[in-house]
Amino acid sequence: MMDERSQHMQRAARLLKSVETRAGSDDPGAVVSTAYYAMFHAACAVLLHKGERLPKTHSSLIGRFGLTVRDLGPDGREAGAALHTAFSRRFTADYTVAVQLDRKDALKARNDAHTFIGYCRKLQRQKGS
Repeated sequence: MMDERSQHMQRAARLLKSVETRAGSDDPGAVVSTAYYAMFHAACAVLLHKGERLPKTHSSLIGRFGLTVRDLGPDGREAGAALHTAFSRRFTADYTVAVQLDRKDALKARNDAHTFIGYCRKLQRQKGS
């Protein structure tokens, strides 16, 4: 049976594949939302890899992830900020009816998710991390 960390990374990979396939679609809100969830699951895997328990709320998970990576250099700080931005973007996509997201937003979400998940994979491959 696969461990929880691996399950989160597999889910992140599946969601990222969906984002990459649909980034140019006519539903940028769905792409933005899915991109956030791909990042969310990758962040869960990193926290589990570091031996931490997963927080119960999205905001707490984002904060915990940021604290975990902030001292790992500029890439860590950028990853923490990217997860926070993705959460805000997803909130807009899912709950704000007056704001219309466009293809540019979807492509930015795709690119951010791709970079973020790559960073999370790198963290999990490093020795002693």
